[in-house]
Amino acid sequence: MDALGLFAAVVAVTLFPGGLFACAAAGGAALAAGFGGRRRPVDNGWTPAAFAAAALLLFAAALVPLPQSPALELPAPGDAPTNVLAVVLLAGGGVALGTVPRWPRSRIAAALAACVPLLVVAAQAATLAFPVVVGLPGPRLTAGRALAAAAILLAVPGLAEPDEATVPVLLRALLLAVPAMVATVLLAPPGWSGLPAAAAAALTLVGVALYGGVVRVALRALHGKTLHLSGVACAAAIAAIVLTVLASR
Repeated sequence: MDALGLFAAVVAVTLFPGGLFACAAAGGAALAAGFGGRRRPVDNGWTPAAFAAAALLLFAAALVPLPQSPALELPAPGDAPTNVLAVVLLAGGGVALGTVPRWPRSRIAAALAACVPLLVVAAQAATLAFPVVVGLPGPRLTAGRALAAAAILLAVPGLAEPDEATVPVLLRALLLAVPAMVATVLLAPPGWSGLPAAAAAALTLVGVALYGGVVRVALRALHGKTLHLSGVACAAAIAAIVLTVLASR
């Protein structure tokens, strides 16, 4: 990788869309979700696993193809650009390391609902390049991406466990914000890629904060139980897969 590519990689990881930008999005999600006013246990802290989870989530955020992201130019010519599978694995690793290791069937179902539709869309595109996947034309693929985004947003409360007080506040916020950033690019309209970076960043920050507020309201209405959200996420995932498969015919 040349010096310019290395500089772009540093910007993508530390500033936009990873690093500082992801933390800003997480801060908005934390405020909207009401994390700031919750008292944490005395022994709650940043364990090595929590630090590793945060790092994985920030690396996943750096690969989200927001308009004008430096990561869109990486790596060197001839290699694969920002990779759907890499984002899924990094975010999944962050969830696994950063949350309490409880995996009931409902949580496993939510994890599958969040991951599988996006990978099916990538298979339909015959590429793992994230910018190509989010730009595929056609009404069925557009609907499939939208449903995949809905499945992610519905599955995240069951995966991130926002009410789990043993997880640091910032990490819980990142667990909400980074998947919401992925959903943002899946839901974006066709002209999204032409937006200036500042406009896309502002829209993403507002969208993530709104999502945090919706999660707060939903968890209050459901008394903290996410089973129903996981079930709806599975339904959205199945619909996304069906539409994506039909788009190939």
